[in-house]
Amino acid sequence: MAQELANLTNRILETARKEAQEEATRGREEAGRFTAEFRQETEAKVNAIREDYHRRGQAEADRVIREAEMEAKLCLLQTKQELIHHAFEQALSALIGMPAVEKATLYQDLLLAVVEDGGETIAVSAVEKGLWTRVITQVNQELERKGRRGELKLRTEPADIKGGFLLISSTYEVNASLESIVRDLEERYFPEVAGILFS
Repeated sequence: MAQELANLTNRILETARKEAQEEATRGREEAGRFTAEFRQETEAKVNAIREDYHRRGQAEADRVIREAEMEAKLCLLQTKQELIHHAFEQALSALIGMPAVEKATLYQDLLLAVVEDGGETIAVSAVEKGLWTRVITQVNQELERKGRRGELKLRTEPADIKGGFLLISSTYEVNASLESIVRDLEERYFPEVAGILFS
């Protein structure tokens, strides 16, 4: 019986060892499988995070590039506007610097085009007062020749303009200063000048 008990104990121990070895092997296999699954999940998460940051980084880079392109376009537009404005400023300088004979003819034509009753007052710059004395005399003569009232007079105090005139009556005022004329032309012909300069 002692022998049988020893054999039984040995078999139980042998079975327990076998089961322990099998359990240990299964545990190692399961641990390996869990480790492999964990690595795969971790790699997938890491890759997803990398991809997300890459997308975010690309989106941010695209946004920065778009903003830079927009800023460059705005800067180019501003430069073009300044160049066009400068072209009109040069035209104004050319008008101011015209020879007196040509300027007198221009002023006579402008004044005859805007005079209504022939009794208005003309305000001019201090620099052009001498020229305007002759122009007003000639325009008054032309108005009388056409059977209209020719009593235009020069205002004693000068106007704060570079050239041209202000036509003043009791009911209206016409700003025909060279600055105003060029400014109006700039507003009216800006797109056309831009097309000529930048196409």
